[in-house]
Amino acid sequence: MNFKKCAFTLAEVLVTLTIIGVVAAMTIPVVSAKVKQHEYKTAAKKAFSIISNAVQTVSAQDGMTPEQYSNGSDAEKQNYYEKLQSKLLVLKTETDAQGNLVIFTNDGFAYHIANTNEIYVDVNGDNNPTKINTPIAEWKQARYDEQDDLFDSAGWENVVLSDVFYIGYNDDGKSIVMPYIQNVSTVAFSNQTP
Repeated sequence: MNFKKCAFTLAEVLVTLTIIGVVAAMTIPVVSAKVKQHEYKTAAKKAFSIISNAVQTVSAQDGMTPEQYSNGSDAEKQNYYEKLQSKLLVLKTETDAQGNLVIFTNDGFAYHIANTNEIYVDVNGDNNPTKINTPIAEWKQARYDEQDDLFDSAGWENVVLSDVFYIGYNDDGKSIVMPYIQNVSTVAFSNQTP
């Protein structure tokens, strides 16, 4: 009896592996970028929740909004910062390139306190792309189109997020979180309806 052996030739196997390699090389970076964006978005929501709870607790205890603290004396601001730190799980504090207090927490966040009512949170601490001693003007900014809603995290699907987010409080105590962009503190409350 003669049996005919059926098998793939070496050339067929190599062509198949090449095709698989090309497809993987094209899709892995896209999937990896989407995962990173999702991580940034989730971390921003967590950081916002943590700092908002701390700010609300301090404000409720003292009966003052973050905006009222920002108009206070240096001693009142320092008191506010100390109370805020007591509500967070602080690993260490430092000063950034702008001279602002930076609070590193055990969840990996770095809160840059620009003022009592303006906080920039670096959701991956002192890791790239944004480092603690980098001037704000050099921080990586989010990329977005005009139709993207930066005020609603559900609208961040098409926004290319960076690792920095802005958390702001207006004089009514209303808060907002949005991706870091140029002139973010000006933009944050200018388009909000009361």
